[in-house]
Amino acid sequence: MILQHFAIMWILTVVGVLLGMWLPSSVVTPLSLICVMMVILTCFFRSVRLPDIVLYLIPFLTGVMLTWISILFIEILSAELIITVFISTVIIFSLLAVIGIRIPGDLPDKGSLIFAVIFVMIVFSFVFIFFPVENAFLLFLFAIFELVIVMYTVYDFNIIRNNYVRDEDVVYTALNLYLDLINLFANLIEVARRSRR
Repeated sequence: MILQHFAIMWILTVVGVLLGMWLPSSVVTPLSLICVMMVILTCFFRSVRLPDIVLYLIPFLTGVMLTWISILFIEILSAELIITVFISTVIIFSLLAVIGIRIPGDLPDKGSLIFAVIFVMIVFSFVFIFFPVENAFLLFLFAIFELVIVMYTVYDFNIIRNNYVRDEDVVYTALNLYLDLINLFANLIEVARRSRR
C-alpha cells in the first residue's frame, strides 16, 4: 500500500514538472518556497499532523521546482549526465529497498540517531551550498551525507517490512521514501557538479 502512494507521488511529480515548464519564474519561486516550508514542517515538526492531501502537494510542488532546477543543472552539467545520475539513483534506491526489506531484525531503535545525524548533515550541506569551498574534505562530507541518506532509506524500508506503519501514517511513510530518493538524487548531482569543476 505504501508503494502505491509512493508511485502516485512520482506521478504527481511528473505532472508538476510538466506544469513547471509553462509557469513563469514569478510563479515558480513562491511555489518552491512553499514546497520547502512544507517539507521542513513535515520533517521537523512531526507533532503537526498535516492532512494527506497536503502531503501529496509536496511531490507536485517538488516537480514544479525540479523543472527550473533541472534547467540550471543541464546548463552546468549536461542532459546526459543528469539522466545518468538519475538512473544510477533509481538503481541505488532499488538496491537499498531490497537491503532494507531483507535485513533481519528491527532497526527502529536506531531511527532517532540516524535522524539526528541527517539533521546535522543538512545544516552542513546548506553551509556547503552557500559557501562553496573546493577541497577533498567537503567531498568527503558529502560522501558521509550520502551514506546517512542510504542508512535512512534502509531504515525506512525496514520499518515497512516489519509493519511498524500505522494506517494513518501510510502516506507520510510514502512521502519519507519519496524524499529519500530526492535527497539521494540531489546529493549525487551535487557531487557530479563539484567533480566536473
